[in-house]
Amino acid sequence: MTLRSYLVVLTLATLLPVAIFAAVMGVFFVESERETFRRGAEERTRAVLTAIDTELNSSIGAAHALAAAPSLLEPKLHNFRQVAANILGAQPNWINITLARPDGQQIMNMRVPDGEPLPNIGAVDGSFERVLRTGAPVVSDLYVAPVLKQWNFVVRVPTIRDGKIKYVLSAAVNSDAIGRLIRAQHLPPDWVGVVLDRNNRIVARSVNPEESVGQLASQSLRDALARSPSGWFHGTTIEGTVVYTPYRRSETTGWVFAMGIPASAVEQVATRATWILALGLLAAVGLAVALATIVGRRIAGPIGSLAAATQAMGRGDPVTLPHEIRISEVHTLAAALHEAAQAIHERHDLVEREKEALRAADRSKDEFLAVLSHELRTPLAALTTAAHILRVADPGHDAARQARGIIDRQTKQMSRLVEDLLDISRVTMGKASLQREALDLAGVAVSVIAAWRVAGRFDHHEIAFRDTSVWVDADRARMEQIVSNLLDNALKFTPAGRKIEVGLREENGEAVLQVSDEGEGIAPDAIGRVFDLFAQGEHGPDRSKGGLGIGLALVKRLTEMHGGTVAAVSEGPGKGAVFTVRLPAVARPHQQPAPAATEPHAGPRRVLIIEDNDDARQMLRAALALDGHEVREAPDGATGLAAAAEARPDVVLIDIGLPDIDGYEVARRLRADQPNGHIALIALSGYGQPGDRQRALDAGFDVHLTKPVATELLKSTLAAFR
Repeated sequence: MTLRSYLVVLTLATLLPVAIFAAVMGVFFVESERETFRRGAEERTRAVLTAIDTELNSSIGAAHALAAAPSLLEPKLHNFRQVAANILGAQPNWINITLARPDGQQIMNMRVPDGEPLPNIGAVDGSFERVLRTGAPVVSDLYVAPVLKQWNFVVRVPTIRDGKIKYVLSAAVNSDAIGRLIRAQHLPPDWVGVVLDRNNRIVARSVNPEESVGQLASQSLRDALARSPSGWFHGTTIEGTVVYTPYRRSETTGWVFAMGIPASAVEQVATRATWILALGLLAAVGLAVALATIVGRRIAGPIGSLAAATQAMGRGDPVTLPHEIRISEVHTLAAALHEAAQAIHERHDLVEREKEALRAADRSKDEFLAVLSHELRTPLAALTTAAHILRVADPGHDAARQARGIIDRQTKQMSRLVEDLLDISRVTMGKASLQREALDLAGVAVSVIAAWRVAGRFDHHEIAFRDTSVWVDADRARMEQIVSNLLDNALKFTPAGRKIEVGLREENGEAVLQVSDEGEGIAPDAIGRVFDLFAQGEHGPDRSKGGLGIGLALVKRLTEMHGGTVAAVSEGPGKGAVFTVRLPAVARPHQQPAPAATEPHAGPRRVLIIEDNDDARQMLRAALALDGHEVREAPDGATGLAAAAEARPDVVLIDIGLPDIDGYEVARRLRADQPNGHIALIALSGYGQPGDRQRALDAGFDVHLTKPVATELLKSTLAAFR
């Protein structure tokens, strides 16, 4: 017998069980529809609450920016009041800006003329006290402001100077701003959307907003919030309408968004599904006998199509499903197969993308390791040859002098490579710190260009600099790094004899630094990748344009740490490139008389070196002895402590990573043995993070130096100890 014949017999023999089964499936289907409706309503609640949080965070961000205004540092706040007035005009939802001391006394209120008495807001609501307690931004609950005499809420942010809260900046926001956000959701007319503050008071409402703002939420909603911060319940509105309500409290602000959905709308979903199933069942029962053959054909056809689709899915071929299936179970199976096919296809695409990403990462790793190997082996080869020349040549011979110069240059090159790697690592992991100061960016660029001219870096290029004084609040060393990396990139890709131009100007409150060249340019498809880590231009086997591919990535990250942006523009290969850095400009500070510079000079010292590396210890001893110091050495901590007790040195250079006891413990013991002495302790370490320096100072060291230590730096450090 064919499947169609079996289906006919089965239909006639099992009509009653099928009817029962259909009814059971209908119940599940109804519940599924109801649950789907509920999940959709909860997701919509979550989305609206996210929009509310975004709106509030936008006000917090604007208040943060205003709180960081430099004019707040001035003794008088006239300039800051003007800045606040501009911000107030630019924020359509803000109705006032105030500034108060930590005791709650307002010292500025944009709604009160300057000079008139101002209220104390410390006890108006709990938000002011929360700002002082947490040191973080706070969104207040709804309240009637003393000056505005209307319902509103405020965004309060602390103004922190020298680690303490100096002021509390408050921006009063019209509660209708939240109301407009609710109305923008276009809820059905008979649905109720409501926003509550932390006290369950209505901030905004889609129905009767004028009468309901400031009222408490319905009792059923308050009871639900007392049980759980989010959920779904059956209750009533403040007008007494029976509703189903999804609600959620924000983890950021503590505010709540809830929707009142009429019970009829929820029940209508189940009713419609029930009627559809009931009508379908009645039609099936009525036509079962007369149309058994037709039903069998219609069952067999889709099942055959699904079987073919399953086989195609197993082979990985495209799956084709019938468009019209009138049997619920088969329709459900078809939908499941369709979803499974989509999932398999998406998973296959995801696996392919992941494979390609892994292959790209592997290629990047191999290329980076090859580049790093080349960049390190080149100076190592020169150092090896120079060391051989120094062994066999007379010290005064020209070859020996050239070898010493090569050792100096190549050591600096290797130090630069290592520092670039450490810098990009620190910046990427968020461990880099900035030593900000008000500085003239033109002065930084001039000093870098002058140093490069002296070093001969521009001997084969024409360099032009448009010198315009622009002041920024930045880390001087990092600014020099940005300028140097941009110039280095321009030199790599600009042929000899071509022009490199450096421009500096102030534009729309920003310091704009531009480095343009007449070099090889950038292909359009590579513009978006020039600032990626380890991204490099095309190069040949000689690697004349070599590097580790981190210079421009470091420029981008350092610029962003200063609140700026960087962009690259090129008309294409062979047409040069322009790199533009934009940083927030600041007002030029008052000039302070520079202290007279004095050249430190160190007389002979008794120096003890505690270092476990024999080569490093011997070279350090030789360098110090050449400067006239009396030097002793020790290979470990215990020997060093004994030598210090015997020789009583003036200065002790201590390596942190010693084989027996670490350098921190050696420093602590030396301090304990000579509590009233004048011994100077200098830490030598390959770790140079701020935490490493602080740990050294806590252990009793006077100075922390990061390896490798330049001879000039060591000489000046010794000279500083009188």
